[in-house]
Amino acid sequence: MACPPKKPRVAAAAAGDGGGSGCGNQEQPPESGTDLISSLPDAILTTIIFLLPTNDGARTQALATRWRHLWRAAPLNLCDDDIPPLMCIVGAQATISRVLSAHRGPVRRLSLGWRSWSCRYPDLDAWLRSPALDGLQELELWHGFTHLAPMPEAAFRLSASLRVLALSSGVSDFRGGEFVQFPAEDVDRLHFPHLEQLTMKCVDIAESALHTLLSKCPVLESLVLSQNEGFHRLRIRSPTLRSLGVSDDREKLWDLERLKEVVVEDAPLLERFFIRHSEEGDGDGLSETLPVNSTTVVRTVKVLVVHMSPSIDDAIGLMKCFPCLQKLYVLVFLDKESKGVRLHDPRDSLECLDVHLKKLVLINYRGIERDVEFANFFLSKARVLKMMELATRRQSWNSKYLTKQGSKLQLKSRASKDSQVLFSCRTYSNDSMHIRHMHDLSIGDPFDQSLCSCKSSQML
Repeated sequence: MACPPKKPRVAAAAAGDGGGSGCGNQEQPPESGTDLISSLPDAILTTIIFLLPTNDGARTQALATRWRHLWRAAPLNLCDDDIPPLMCIVGAQATISRVLSAHRGPVRRLSLGWRSWSCRYPDLDAWLRSPALDGLQELELWHGFTHLAPMPEAAFRLSASLRVLALSSGVSDFRGGEFVQFPAEDVDRLHFPHLEQLTMKCVDIAESALHTLLSKCPVLESLVLSQNEGFHRLRIRSPTLRSLGVSDDREKLWDLERLKEVVVEDAPLLERFFIRHSEEGDGDGLSETLPVNSTTVVRTVKVLVVHMSPSIDDAIGLMKCFPCLQKLYVLVFLDKESKGVRLHDPRDSLECLDVHLKKLVLINYRGIERDVEFANFFLSKARVLKMMELATRRQSWNSKYLTKQGSKLQLKSRASKDSQVLFSCRTYSNDSMHIRHMHDLSIGDPFDQSLCSCKSSQML
């Protein structure tokens, strides 16, 4: 078979060349198959290796002689999720110990997760005390200890260098007790000067210890507290916090201290706020009242997600606390009755409704009277509203259903003639907060994606 013709070589004639012989020094395109990546500086290649999963990073040693020494010197990203899934915990532990002993470069990230559901890695304390972890920047212990065990003390020797910290026992249920104990007696000696992201899930921590811990994080930008135990009240005072997620939607618990109030005292940079809690109430629980309380007006919050009955009074209170909201997501209690409107004078104006609110998402919408009343309040008051999404658990709609819903909604009385009403399918159960999205500050709205795999929708 004849070879394809070679592409003609093109070279610009040098000035004064008198005819252009085509023999200039212009660099030619590389031949097909040329390894350009290996020609990059070591600093770039080691960064590439760090960004790869643990197994893939180690495999780069087999690419070429150029790569053989790089993995051992590159910053290490060590995650047990990257170890072959069929390997038992003993084999996984041996692999992690071998990697830590063989790797000469700094360990930047250590993430231990699903393998430790039923038992703790026996060598966890030794790993955390290893000099190889000096300067560790990211530590994630999702299930890295037994339930009811205290937090590994060795983890906190790393506090001075950490930028990301995630602590979780992984499971909480109706029995209670599935919480890891945070060492409150040690909190005074901790300091996290570089910590930007903090996640605590299923952790038992006293209220005073929690607030002391947060005061030790002077540059914290993102905080997620999910299904924790031990404190009734959360006070937020942070000059750097931009993203806050608080979730406590466990099944009914007995004799446990649960969160009842979140107070935003001083958070001048807070941009997005997620708060969710259980629907089950016993007269003294969080579900009986809206738990958000701001002692000052917070004008920086643009995105708010809140779990509540569709109460117009409560919504007005939120919009007064956060007058510059652009997107409001309301996760509707399925079985709570809506409160009557008592606080709002129709002649009063709200800055949020007059100037800022562009999107409202009502999740668990069922089209009953309380839901319709809530939706119509925003349709008739929100002057710059672009989209109202009514997210229902229905898997499909027909023209009869949409016509019936349209007759209930005051579409002809919309304050914003540009607003659209969209019916969609979203389900929201358990603790569906997307923790990684909450921490990703590059995402303007971490709640914009559908919360279920069904993405069907219909414009009204």
